[in-house]
Amino acid sequence: MNKILIAFLLALPMFSVADPAPFGLEIGKATIKDVKEKYHAQKTGVNKYSGGEMYDLSGIDFDGLQKSTAIFSKDGKLLALLTTLPKNKFDYLLDGLSNKYQIVSIKTPFVGDKYAKLVDGNTEITLDAPHLSFKMEMNYINKDLWNSYTAQSKQEQQKKKSSEHSQL
Repeated sequence: MNKILIAFLLALPMFSVADPAPFGLEIGKATIKDVKEKYHAQKTGVNKYSGGEMYDLSGIDFDGLQKSTAIFSKDGKLLALLTTLPKNKFDYLLDGLSNKYQIVSIKTPFVGDKYAKLVDGNTEITLDAPHLSFKMEMNYINKDLWNSYTAQSKQEQQKKKSSEHSQL
C-alpha cells in the first residue's frame, strides 16, 4: 500500500506539466498550422522579441473579444496569445482564471487601474485594465518570451537615455 501511495505521489507532478490552452491553443505546443486549422489567421509580421511570426486571429467565439494576436517562436510554436476585451469583464475573467491558475499578484482597487498576474507552468497570464480606458488586455505569455521582452526593453530604454544625454 505504501509503495502505491509513493508511486502515485511521485507521478503527480507529471500531470501538471501542461501550459494553459486559451481558446483551445496550448501555449508552447500549438503550431501555426494548428491555429490556422482552428481559426482564421492573418499574418501581421514577425515579432521582434521572439523572431517568430505573428497573426491576428478571428473566429474565436468568446463574448466581448475585440482583438486577438498569436505570437510564435522561430520554430512555429505558440509563445503568446494577446487579447483585448471590454474593461467591464475584468472581474468575470479574474474569477474564471483564479479557479484554474495560481494568482501571483493582484491589484483591484474600487477606483483605479486593475491588474492581476497568474501563472501556470511556463506561462504568465495577465489581466490589465487601465482606469481611464474602456478596454482591457488578457495576455498569456511564455516566460522566455516575457524575459526576452523585458531585457530588450531595458536595453532600448538605456540606449535612448544615452542618446538623449549625449545631446545635452
